[in-house]
Amino acid sequence: MDCSILLFVPLLVGRLAASESLFSPRELHCVFFAYANVSCYWKPGVKTPLVINYTLQVNLTGLKSELCHSPHTHCSVQVGSLNRPYCIRVLAHISQQETASSDTLCLNGIDAAQLPAPHSFWMSPNRPRCMRLRWSAPKNFPLTNQSIRNGYLLYELQYTTPHQPAPRSLALDLREEVHCVFSPCTPYRARIRLRYNHALSHWSGWSQSSTQRTSAEAPSSTPQLWRAIQMPDMKGFRPVTLLWKAPLTQAQCAALWYTVHCKLEDPNAAVDIGDCTDLGPANTSCHFTVPAQTCICSLSMSNSAGSSPSAIITIPSQWETEPRLLDTVQVTPLGGFRLKVRWTVLESFTLTGFVVEWCITTENTHCQGAPQWQRVEQTTNGTIIIEGVQANMCYSVSVKAQRGNRSGPGLTALAYSHQAAPSVGPKLHVSEHGCSYVVLRWSPVPLPLRNGFITKYTLHYQSEDNSTRQLQFSADSQQYRFAGVSGRCWMYVQAHTDAGGGPNGPVLSLFIDPCTSELPLVLFGCMFMAGFSAALCICWRMRQRMKQHFWPVIPSPAHSSLSKWL
Repeated sequence: MDCSILLFVPLLVGRLAASESLFSPRELHCVFFAYANVSCYWKPGVKTPLVINYTLQVNLTGLKSELCHSPHTHCSVQVGSLNRPYCIRVLAHISQQETASSDTLCLNGIDAAQLPAPHSFWMSPNRPRCMRLRWSAPKNFPLTNQSIRNGYLLYELQYTTPHQPAPRSLALDLREEVHCVFSPCTPYRARIRLRYNHALSHWSGWSQSSTQRTSAEAPSSTPQLWRAIQMPDMKGFRPVTLLWKAPLTQAQCAALWYTVHCKLEDPNAAVDIGDCTDLGPANTSCHFTVPAQTCICSLSMSNSAGSSPSAIITIPSQWETEPRLLDTVQVTPLGGFRLKVRWTVLESFTLTGFVVEWCITTENTHCQGAPQWQRVEQTTNGTIIIEGVQANMCYSVSVKAQRGNRSGPGLTALAYSHQAAPSVGPKLHVSEHGCSYVVLRWSPVPLPLRNGFITKYTLHYQSEDNSTRQLQFSADSQQYRFAGVSGRCWMYVQAHTDAGGGPNGPVLSLFIDPCTSELPLVLFGCMFMAGFSAALCICWRMRQRMKQHFWPVIPSPAHSSLSKWL
């Protein structure tokens, strides 16, 4: 047996009257070594010289005193047993003629004992929430088995789990072997220590640790269930994604699996549940298609001990419209990749809860993959979302109010947890041009490259003579008519967010035609045509006169016959 176990004794009881002075030792503390010795520690008196000798006096009632001499403020004396009364004091030798004494303390050694640590400790599973705990005492333990059975010991259990790495302690009575203070299907690492059942006693050292896992219990908590519905195809079938979350304590069981059941309003119609079969503990979603009519789905967790209550959700028909239940939704970035979501409810409805969805959105406001989601109680009008939130990404955040197994249409807002300047600039092109003007259009920055909400655009212009201009436009502008310019010029557009301006867009080089006056040309053309027409008319008349003078008209035979007939 290890006899180096210390027994701390605060010497504050059983005080006997003794001579006291400013030289008397004070704050006496003692440590017992079981079956070996007792060591005591003290502080010098207020007026005690720096160099002084002390005597520790340990009196065993009815026997002679054991003495220990030391120039230091600690000393040890051999003792043979803890089950005897002792009186202890310290003498300070000021000089050969003067001695100052501390208070004298009388007590039983066992009452202030620090017992040896348990020799061994082990656990074994009993029921889902119960363990069988047993220990054995070291050889030559100061207490008999009968004393232990009579309750002369106090016990403390210290344990950790994978989800609770910080040690936790429990007071137990290990006279009983089975203790139902544990969680099911959970690995535990535990150890114990003990002490004599007295106010002056001290805890022993810890036993060696024992590791054991509690047995499985049928899941008692209903899983959280949600769904994401996509647009129907040409035949009216809608892709559906079922999403669920298991309670943390149940997710630890390796033998856990999920079961999905779906049925339509028409009892004769069946639903193809797609890949919603053979679902293990790693699964958190599955996919299937439903027709246009209403479909009701249920999800339950199971293990070797049984199944949980089922979570039920309704997938409304394609033509069904739920009334609007929410009034407003507001999303505010909090920094550190967090978004604060708050909403207000129309007062005319009684609700059972809310579902908050968020996802990285695309150009057409659709989610990239399955959304993140969180259920919120009906008494709450806000939450903070953290899971999956990244910087410089546009998130579509929607809130849907629930009434039983059905949910309303919900409201959606776009948000960034953190904004930066755009990664690229808008591309500029010509949509119309003429003399001394051009109509310019620019395409929006692609959503994944915006890094924030666009607040404005800046159009930069440079002419051949190196003169420059900058024009500011609102975030919803996409074109501008540039008038009163001509010649070679260069233009580009820059997009801005709250974090600043992004890089310049591609430079557009173009030549704008100048306008020339057309009135002199028109007048010259008109005068030319008028003079030309007059000349033709004079020539024709002169020709007619010459014919009549030089070539008289001779009637033809046909003409003569016709004249006679007439």
